Amino acid sequence: MSVAVNVSPNSTSLAASKRFAKSFKGIIFHKGWLAILMVLVIWQIISFFLGGRGLVPSPARTAATMWGVLASGEFFVQLGDSLVRLLIGFVLAMTLGMIVGVLMGSRWFWNEFFKDIVILGLSLPGLVYALLSVVIFGTKLLAPVMAILFASYPFIAVNIREGVKALDKDLLDMTQAYKIGKWKVVQQVIIPSLLPHILAAIRTGFTIAWKASVLTEVFGATSGIGYMIRFNFQMFAVRGILAWSLLFGGVMILIEYGILVPAERHFARWRPQILEEV
Repeated sequence: MSVAVNVSPNSTSLAASKRFAKSFKGIIFHKGWLAILMVLVIWQIISFFLGGRGLVPSPARTAATMWGVLASGEFFVQLGDSLVRLLIGFVLAMTLGMIVGVLMGSRWFWNEFFKDIVILGLSLPGLVYALLSVVIFGTKLLAPVMAILFASYPFIAVNIREGVKALDKDLLDMTQAYKIGKWKVVQQVIIPSLLPHILAAIRTGFTIAWKASVLTEVFGATSGIGYMIRFNFQMFAVRGILAWSLLFGGVMILIEYGILVPAERHFARWRPQILEEV
């Protein structure tokens, strides 16, 4: 005996409308807006006392400069150059960091072998990598790529190492006892277990990568966001420095909430969700 269940189109559209309304309400009443408002108020107060000397422009004047940069189209040209360097360097850093992290987490010998090198890499600021890359490689594409590579890979390696160490050894022994294929073990056991650590490595490594990229462009590049920041610095244009910095920061926020956060939710959808009542 079969039971037919009819779902009304009106109920489906009503449920979709409720989900949209809930998401829209979450965006409008997000607590982050309060923090942004607080920063703008503090910025306006500081500008009121120091703006007369040309030291700190007001948020309104900075926003006008940002709009001018966007309207001219120059921002998108320079952003394209920066993103090319950023993506090449980050892919290399992610590859190296994952290899080193897996080796360190799986074998004691490799952990001892790489440990001091990784710690040294973690302790050096991105400024050092940027300066050395510019001195050695000049203004070529290789300079920001190498700065990103060496600044980011230690953070990625540490996250991956901790993920490998946290693997359930009993579960791996069980797969061997039941003679499950290696590829199936990797696909259904190892990768899902490592996924939270991989996502954390991507987020941390990407943050370090774009900072190293901009720093390298500030010291030695003929295009890119960092180059424009340096140009405005040489012109003593504080509004220009703030405008280019905030615009690039806005792009990174868009990447965070438009790509990284949805990807994290998608791959971690099997985890139980904790709902917070507001």
